[in-house]
Order: sequence, then C-alpha cells, then structure tokens
Amino acid sequence: MQPLENCPLIREAGPLWAQATTARFLDALADGSLPADVLHRWLAQDYHFAQALNSYQAIALAKTPREFRKILLRGLVSLDAELDWFESLAAARGVSLNAPQHPVCRHYCDFLLRVAYIESYPVLLVVLFGVEASYLAAWSRLRPEGPYQEFIRRWSSPEFAAYVDSLRGLAEQHPHDSSQAYFEEVLNHERDFWTMAWEG
Repeated sequence: MQPLENCPLIREAGPLWAQATTARFLDALADGSLPADVLHRWLAQDYHFAQALNSYQAIALAKTPREFRKILLRGLVSLDAELDWFESLAAARGVSLNAPQHPVCRHYCDFLLRVAYIESYPVLLVVLFGVEASYLAAWSRLRPEGPYQEFIRRWSSPEFAAYVDSLRGLAEQHPHDSSQAYFEEVLNHERDFWTMAWEG
C-alpha cells in the first residue's frame, strides 16, 4: 500500500486536501470534549449521506465493467453493514435518524446522485475514491482512544485502508479528463460537511 499523500490527485489538490481531512469536530471527538448534541447532529446527517452513498455505489457498480466490480461489491456490502451500525448506535443513544437533511448534506448527496446518473464509470470511480480516501485520512489522524474510539477504529482500520487503496488503484487505472476537478469537488463537500457538523 502506497501512502495516500503520494497520490497525484491528492498532490494536485494542494491545501484543499488538508481542509477536507482536518476539522474542529474531529479534534473535539479525539479529546473527548465533543458535545452530545453535535455528535447527534453528525450521526443523523452522516446517516443521510451514507444512504445517498449507498445509492451512488449501486449505480457505479452497474456502470463499471464486470472485471472491476468485485472491489465495488465489497464496498457496497460494507456500507450496508455500516448503515446497520448507524441505526444501532442511534437507537442506543436515543438519536432520531429522521431529522431533516441539512442543506449542506443535501447539496453533497445531490452532487453524488447527479454524478452517478450523468457521468461515466471512470468519473464515478474517482469520486468514490475521493469520498473514502478523505474519510480514511481524516480519521487516521486520531489516536484510537477515549470515549469515541469505536468511531476512530472503524474508519482508520487496516481493512478500510486496504479498501481505499483498491479504489485508488481503480481510479488511477481509469483516468478521465475531469478526474481532478471532480476529486476536488468531493474535497470541497467534505470540508463543508465537517464544518456543518460542528457549527450546525
């Protein structure tokens, strides 16, 4: 596995990569000072996002040639399990996952579904890599300890890192003229989502 920072898409994104993978929300989660209402807001909005991503990945799977589908299939199964995890966690904490979508979350979800329907599979692969790589990088900065270590371990695990590395391979095998632009659009959405999670 090569370090993410060696990826040309990430290098070309410049400071946008750091903006998308660092956040006050994450810092507060890591040191245990994250307010419960902020965590609950993030849970509800990230659940909305995960459902949209589930639809996105299903469309990407259908569009991608069969010889490249196994990686996407594994990701789709893992995401379905992740939705179960969100539901169990929300139930345990008394959090309603039926909260309205925040406009920032809705904008990100709309972007994913629009791209899924209108773009070819190379673009869909790079967008998916952008989503997952930025999440891996964001959570991997944190030490897996404290009251929220379950969250940190989930998205910084060797298994998740291997999945992201596989997506990187697919994205780099299937370059597209729009790859960098779409990758950076994902990073903009990630940055804004973290800000929304913290500020409301």
